[in-house]
Amino acid sequence: MTPSSQGSPAAEGRLAAAGVVVIRDGRALVDHADLAVKAGEIVVVEGASGSGKTTMLRAMATLIARDAGSLTLGGIDAAEIPSTIFRRRVAYLPQLPPMLEGSVADNVATGPRLAGASITEETLAALVTRVGLPAEILARLARDLSGGERQRVALARALANEPGFLLMDEPTSALDPTSATRVLALVRALADQGLGVIVVTHVEEHAARLDGTRYECVAGRIRAKE
Repeated sequence: MTPSSQGSPAAEGRLAAAGVVVIRDGRALVDHADLAVKAGEIVVVEGASGSGKTTMLRAMATLIARDAGSLTLGGIDAAEIPSTIFRRRVAYLPQLPPMLEGSVADNVATGPRLAGASITEETLAALVTRVGLPAEILARLARDLSGGERQRVALARALANEPGFLLMDEPTSALDPTSATRVLALVRALADQGLGVIVVTHVEEHAARLDGTRYECVAGRIRAKE
């Protein structure tokens, strides 16, 4: 596999970070942390606010620089993969995903259009249907969506790039119980379809319901959940 090859999610195999250190203002927010996920797996990282779990996730998404440690995708050093390609293969969803101006269709089509590709109405409909939304939502203004709808539209927007991995920061923390249940079921279904998913959460119940490999983050270090 070359850094520019597209490949399938299964071919990408594994996203792995080893010995990651992130230092800000003289303090190690992430302290020699290891974390990996393979295709079709859910990895859950639990921890209190300020424990370093979100910083680790952002480092794995290459959104912030590492001060030490390695990051590989399919065995290739992330530094050797063009950032535009890496971020299509490894999608990052923040806790409160922003909606762009315009319709839901405009939002979902963002990734392919930025890459210079066209996307059909049929594909857009299939993407929102995949995340449990009706195709009719494509015509709505994104700014009018509820919190649960925003989460799922953001996920559809990420899936439009056909990623192999999803990195999700507190995807249920701002949702009502019904919306949270839908998002958790969706994450489980996506993993069953072959995506590798890392979910950061502080909600013990939601971590348990994802039925994945569980870790906890304490003072910037990641260890197996006991």
